[in-house]
Amino acid sequence: MKAERAVKRITFYRTEASPGETLYVTVPNLNENEVQVPGSLALRFDIDLSGGHAEHAIVDKLVVRGTILQDTVGYDIYKIFEDLFLSQEKRDGMIFEGIQSEDLCKIRSGAGDKKTSGVDAENKLNAIFGKRYRINLDHQILTDHGVFYLQALYNYLVFELTLAPPSQVVKGSDSTKLKYKLTNIQLQYEMIRDETLTNAAKSVYNNGKELAYDYVTRSQVVPINKGTETRINIKVDAQRRSLKAIPLSVHGGVHRGSQRFRKIHLPRSNESQRHDQRLAQHDIQQRHRRQGHVGRGPPLLCERKK
Repeated sequence: MKAERAVKRITFYRTEASPGETLYVTVPNLNENEVQVPGSLALRFDIDLSGGHAEHAIVDKLVVRGTILQDTVGYDIYKIFEDLFLSQEKRDGMIFEGIQSEDLCKIRSGAGDKKTSGVDAENKLNAIFGKRYRINLDHQILTDHGVFYLQALYNYLVFELTLAPPSQVVKGSDSTKLKYKLTNIQLQYEMIRDETLTNAAKSVYNNGKELAYDYVTRSQVVPINKGTETRINIKVDAQRRSLKAIPLSVHGGVHRGSQRFRKIHLPRSNESQRHDQRLAQHDIQQRHRRQGHVGRGPPLLCERKK
């Protein structure tokens, strides 16, 4: 199939954003006979830093709404956990997403303690990428179900991204001087214009399209005193039959690049059960699979247009 394919970049309704603010990103409703390429939706921006260099993910909370598709507090921690499972080849190609060496990070951030010798490769990369970064809006609704045809749905999809405080993003010697700001924000996506492809996508939605995705939410935060507590007992209520996994992360006073993560897979059962896990940890993310239906039958996510 031959079709017109293009990358679109739109100036965002806000050109700047500061820590603690929330950005509302509506998935674009394209023109007739246009569909969105899976995994192409992203926010592009420059980051201006003060007092240090960027070290961690900048989105502290992510909410995805059609109905509520995702509501994750501590999204930066979860995303770092998820990225650990990427192949090295994949990680090497994610400089725009901030996955890079510490030397390159300091050079791109303009840090005062950046290296000035022995970093020729990093300087060349800096000349290409500069202060430009990208946040991929890669929810499974958009990435795992073929081309996305929003016109077939009643609901708009909206991403709500709350930016993390500077102390979680910027690393520097003086914590009182740590600052950052996003500037020149743009919304980017890739689209295909083809009547045959659009009609095929529309037909699938009209006949009732099932959309499966992982719902990720933070269940609880458990403070640990490493000096006095050697064992922490945590009860995990796994009554949801669709519960898929419980990723656990330990953080606080630990460099995130070196911290260890554990992932506990729970047994599937036809009956509701309670599972007690004795785990020393700080943060529990509950992750379970939902099914959304578009079209015939009682919809959980949205309904198709008639």
